Amino acid sequence: MNEIIIESKERFAKYCEDNLVFEERINSLINYYFLLLADRVNILQDREFSNEVEEKKFKNDRKRFETLFPAAAKNAFIKGYQLGLEFLRHPETMIPENLFTNPNFVQDIPFAIVNAAEFGIYELVRTDETQEFSVFAVRTYEEIKPLMEQIFSEIALFGAEMALEHESEEKGLKIEGGKTTTLTNVPIDRLFTITPSVTANVVHAEKTCEIWSLNWNVKLTLDSPFVELAQVTIVYKEKTDIQKKLQEGFLYEQSLFGSMPLEEIQDRLEVRVKYNLLDHAPRSLEGFEIESILTEILKKLQVEMKVPFENMVLL
Repeated sequence: MNEIIIESKERFAKYCEDNLVFEERINSLINYYFLLLADRVNILQDREFSNEVEEKKFKNDRKRFETLFPAAAKNAFIKGYQLGLEFLRHPETMIPENLFTNPNFVQDIPFAIVNAAEFGIYELVRTDETQEFSVFAVRTYEEIKPLMEQIFSEIALFGAEMALEHESEEKGLKIEGGKTTTLTNVPIDRLFTITPSVTANVVHAEKTCEIWSLNWNVKLTLDSPFVELAQVTIVYKEKTDIQKKLQEGFLYEQSLFGSMPLEEIQDRLEVRVKYNLLDHAPRSLEGFEIESILTEILKKLQVEMKVPFENMVLL
């Protein structure tokens, strides 16, 4: 294991130090999971207190949460990176070079690591920092333990994934490019990211309409990359088509644009999200996570299609 620690430090020095892209990536990851966990224990919302003692305790606990979690999460990521390297260096691990250029190979890594591990991922990525946060959190917030352990395991598997990326770079190999859809410019032959915990794949694509399946990340589902949590339908409507349907009296267009002068109508992008409530979902989908999914979908569409947010309709 000492050799793995030494190699991980060398890799971090080579690929991560003074790397703004890496810093933004790790900070964004930690911030996402911080907000997810903080939202679940209800420390982000405004609240009323019965007395000053209660208010002071709440604020002190929140401050400690804000201080301890980022350090714990970063340590879980580093331990996960080391797990990834250990997996790659194991004598029984044989990975043909063509898999390093396969965009979908990364989906197999979490299951392979978990399957090869002697203990659960959470147990393997414990450090002084993760333990300090865990002890504090479990004593302070009710029912936080299952989600907390799940989150640290997810973060660790992101670290393992980065170890694979760096291994590919060492070999001079890059993931092959692929075809994208006409409407939204997303890939059709691989999963793409919505949030750290949610990926998507295209199930239908036409010139003015697409359907995406949103799935829980394999870091949560391990051996199944297609545990669907929602379906997204994206429809692009040109203003001339909307105007024509309004003039013809279509009820749907009347309900959305009936109060708007015809000359003010612009091209519109309709985005419909239909959630699936599954008994076998890795966790319940709530407040912050739902908002993040919707926000990231709209941001992705805005970037890829150059459609202003004001011309999008979320239904």
